Amino acid sequence: MSIFNQKKGEFEFKPGPVFTNILLADEINRTTPRSQSSLLECMEESQVTVDGTTYRLPKVFMVIATQNPIELQGTYPLP
Repeated sequence: MSIFNQKKGEFEFKPGPVFTNILLADEINRTTPRSQSSLLECMEESQVTVDGTTYRLPKVFMVIATQNPIELQGTYPLP
């Protein structure tokens, strides 16, 4: 995410938890479609786009995820 640096007076990119080799994602179908789309970009394209800038993920990148049955309330269908 981009965080405002008051000393420099500009936004700086700070890599988040997705910049890892193994990402554990629990109940991914409870996340919003926008979050699911971001995770799919990471898995398919090995990159993250933040504020129009693309950042490459580590060469070894794997997602281990769980999902809830679609019949449960508050779940979104996965593509």
